[in-house]
Amino acid sequence: MSVRYRRQEIIKGFDQNKLKKAHVAVLGSGGLGSAALYYLAAAGVGKISLYDADKVEESNLNRQILHFSSDIGRYKVDSALSKLKDLNPEIEIEGYSIKIDSESIKEIGKPDIIVDALDNFETRFILNDYAVKNRVPFLHAAVESLEGRLSFVVPFETPCLRCIYKALPPRREIPVLGATAGILGTMEAIEVIKFLTGIGNTLKGRMAIFNFKTWDVRIIYMERDPHCDICGMPR
Repeated sequence: MSVRYRRQEIIKGFDQNKLKKAHVAVLGSGGLGSAALYYLAAAGVGKISLYDADKVEESNLNRQILHFSSDIGRYKVDSALSKLKDLNPEIEIEGYSIKIDSESIKEIGKPDIIVDALDNFETRFILNDYAVKNRVPFLHAAVESLEGRLSFVVPFETPCLRCIYKALPPRREIPVLGATAGILGTMEAIEVIKFLTGIGNTLKGRMAIFNFKTWDVRIIYMERDPHCDICGMPR
């Protein structure tokens, strides 16, 4: 038993070897991605692939905890990798400064699971369509102000994002309390780890909605849209 992972290895039913053999792709290293990446690396996921084309800006620093003031102007991938490799040198972490579009997303390949740590729905839909086509499960999270939502998409088993969101929300500057993004990113990491190790129940087919102003928490059960252009056709 590893000293580094001892406190999680003594969880009943936890299998560290499953994490060690897993490959997780994370799209984005901002507010959601920073927290998800930190805890996936700390937990000992064997291989993490990070995709983010942006550079660190001062306006990021209220919520993107992998990036420091000294990183302003640096590519987020480089900033994140330096912290994560120092955190856990035992795992493989690779980063790609590419903008995700319908062509570049093919470079992701077929990891065991993808983490949606994106900040807009245009790119989320690109991720959704690719993941469904290639049958790769992914975690979806989104935040605004002191609210957040989380769901686990399994192609042809659960609703996809196009079943859930019928139209693209308009692009705008989204208000975010940093801790809200941190909580949802951490929850994404928990769901990934549960899926990879086989412990507990994930949010497959459900969406959890959190209002941290009021501590109202709702769990919505969802069904696939049989007419969905992406996942609704007979397979």
